[in-house]
Amino acid sequence: MDASPVSSLTSPAASSNASTSPSGERVLLVEHDARLRESIRSQLLLDRFVCESVADGDAALRCAKVQLFDLVVMDLGAPNVASRRICRMLRNETVNRRVPVVMIASRNAEAEALTEIENGADDFLVKPFGPGELTARARAAIHRSRASRAGAAVASMASPATPPIRHGDIQIDPSRRHVRVKDRPVKLTEQEFQLLYVLATNAGVVFNREGLLSEIWGRDRFVTVRSVDTLVSRLRRRIEPGEEMRPRYLHTVRGVGYKLGDASEA
Repeated sequence: MDASPVSSLTSPAASSNASTSPSGERVLLVEHDARLRESIRSQLLLDRFVCESVADGDAALRCAKVQLFDLVVMDLGAPNVASRRICRMLRNETVNRRVPVVMIASRNAEAEALTEIENGADDFLVKPFGPGELTARARAAIHRSRASRAGAAVASMASPATPPIRHGDIQIDPSRRHVRVKDRPVKLTEQEFQLLYVLATNAGVVFNREGLLSEIWGRDRFVTVRSVDTLVSRLRRRIEPGEEMRPRYLHTVRGVGYKLGDASEA
């Protein structure tokens, strides 16, 4: 095993403070070596990422099927990673189809890392590497992914061929920007419409605030994650039944973010 890729471990206090950040991007770390895993995890927390760590590819797939991440950092040497072509499975079998993936490879495994690029990975690092390089690659991968997704979302909504969406009692017509709830027409601002569209096309998936900030405002923005909370509150006032004390459609997942409930819940 190569030396730890992170030159020094962070203090427990620093890790604790970073892990409580409500706006940090969510990272799934797949690393089988316990010391190396803790070293990378500590650095990610210090850099204000929220980190979920597992030891093998199978555990990574189980997490990826129920949680939405902003980035996956995966060691090629971990069990059931390269052998199972986890990148391809992430793209085909989970809600994280568009998540950027950064692979970690030993010096004698660069060929395998390039194969994973063909299978859907976005970048790879060769051990050993410094904490600055890890953070730079992580931020760059997330930035590229969000820019691509924002562009695709705008193009999709602008297309006259985009079909209407129905989610329980909610009907959305992207080409006309029309929304109806229980056959009641609802007038939304452009940002409210974009928020509803993103959540409805990913029903049941939990988005954190940073993810929604990128999806709605894109790259050119001078707003904070609190703007997302305000926008969610406005959308709730438009679409939620007034007589109900708790939201029926737009749910808060404490400590994570927001989701549009499954159609069966609506």
